[in-house]
Amino acid sequence: MRPSYVDHMQTEQFQSAASALPAIEGRACIMCAETNPSDCHRSYIADWLVAHGERVVHLLDLGERREHPHRLI
Repeated sequence: MRPSYVDHMQTEQFQSAASALPAIEGRACIMCAETNPSDCHRSYIADWLVAHGERVVHLLDLGERREHPHRLI
């Protein structure tokens, strides 16, 4: 069975990289070809960041932004 992205999130590699994002000066951006964040792995990354006290705003279209909801991961 192929591991899922959620499985990858449990690895030291993911934890280290995700923990480094808030340390970036200013703002960080994660880009993907998927338009809707809920159709993409970046929704899992956003869940993780919000669960760790970070604010995540999705840039959906020109001038359209949506705050990532607080949910349990």
